[in-house]
Amino acid sequence: MGKASRIKTERKNSTPVTHEPNVPQNWPDGHVDVELTGSDQGECIVVTVHGVRHYLHSTTAHELSKKLSSRIEEWDADAKSRGALGVLDVD
Repeated sequence: MGKASRIKTERKNSTPVTHEPNVPQNWPDGHVDVELTGSDQGECIVVTVHGVRHYLHSTTAHELSKKLSSRIEEWDADAKSRGALGVLDVD
């Protein structure tokens, strides 16, 4: 496989990446939103992050919620242990 073919394959298999904007944009609504879909959709939930819409089944959305909560709690405890402000009100 030549170099051009390899680069094309790598580009095709790459996962899109987004980052926080340099300046907050209408915080928090300009960064993240969650909506229910209509009954005509196969998925139940729409999660929009930085303008990218993700259509999810409720089971996928629930698992995402659990994993996010777990990591946020982990990050918050670490941040507070280093003297920084966390994002959670509880310790």
